[in-house]
Amino acid sequence: MTRIERAAPFLDDKVVAVQEGADAWCEEPGSTGRVWCNLSIRYADAIAPEGWFFLYEGIGNRKTNLELLKHGLIQIQEARFTLSDGNSALVARLV
Repeated sequence: MTRIERAAPFLDDKVVAVQEGADAWCEEPGSTGRVWCNLSIRYADAIAPEGWFFLYEGIGNRKTNLELLKHGLIQIQEARFTLSDGNSALVARLV
């Protein structure tokens, strides 16, 4: 599985955005590897397209997602992914 890392100092000094397959998060690298925030969410009945992840759109992530987008670290598909229950999700990837 490919690991993509992008420095995100605009979030905090040592934070990096990381994507591994359908999982993505921001972390402070080092011995602790503290997760700063989760960027992705998993659904029991859906699989994100290869190289993409379902973007976690929680209230606590909106500013982080916007900052990553504004600084060109994340790409979000324009079309929403339709889930089996009729709801939809955004699909994104680190670039």
